[in-house]
Amino acid sequence: PRCLQRPMEGTGEADFRVCFIARCPGELLLECGPRCLDRAQPIGRLASTCRSLASGLRSGPGGLRVGAVVISTVDALQVALASASPEDLLSLTVDLASRGDKRSCRPEVERVLQELGDYLVCTTSLQALRVRLASFDLSMERLRLGPQSWEALVRGLNGVANCGRLRTLELSYITIKASQATQSVRSGGRVLRRAATSPTRSSVGASQAASILRGSPGVAVTAAAAAKSASTFLDALGQMDELEELRLTHDEIFGSTAQLLPPVLTSLTKLRQVDLTRNHIPKQVMEEMRGALPRRVQLAGDDQQTFFFY
Repeated sequence: PRCLQRPMEGTGEADFRVCFIARCPGELLLECGPRCLDRAQPIGRLASTCRSLASGLRSGPGGLRVGAVVISTVDALQVALASASPEDLLSLTVDLASRGDKRSCRPEVERVLQELGDYLVCTTSLQALRVRLASFDLSMERLRLGPQSWEALVRGLNGVANCGRLRTLELSYITIKASQATQSVRSGGRVLRRAATSPTRSSVGASQAASILRGSPGVAVTAAAAAKSASTFLDALGQMDELEELRLTHDEIFGSTAQLLPPVLTSLTKLRQVDLTRNHIPKQVMEEMRGALPRRVQLAGDDQQTFFFY
């Protein structure tokens, strides 16, 4: 229409923008609006047209209401974690492996992963989480997470699990050893862990704390709460009741770690697919896992394992 082509006499540019949104037919907004909402720049332009739209794009604390975020660089991830509202995020994809020309040094990657773990604790509606690290860092050394980064990631996964909405989880190019999978981590700090071979690994910590602190009710309650809040990577997986797809690829998972998965995954009633491609799992262990998992679960990666011969 002609009224949308140029500002009316006596009106400014800002008034014309408000007029454009107000007079634009609903059919046109429904047709063109969704095409622009997957790009940050058009969203910013729309937000500048009227105050109500700008406020509608922000949550209470001030973060942007974003449903899906796809990141391929460390810098972009830092901006997204600082700007996107965790309460409104439904899907998060961090794919550092797709940008081989943009490698980062290990301290930068570990720092942003710690921020990611803190961010995931605040999410309430996340349904899909995909994290793919790069194989090598800027100095072409194998990129492996340090203890603090791993603990932050486990805390984040535990926070996501508590929300009970996650359907898809992918962790690729992240080394997962048996000692890491069974390492207990609690929010706000680190707790001592027992060896994976200890038969009383999961229960001794709480019982000893209760016996030592017996006779002091206030301290005993605090110790019980701390023991209850402690969680491992396997515990976090076991709490994801809505999980349908699990991908742990290129994670240097050996047979000892893979054998820890079936007891946890069998409790997930909605799980349909498990992908363990490009790990170091022997064929016999994969067959044992297939026999232990329910028939509804499709196990992928049997013929795509990597082994080294010296």
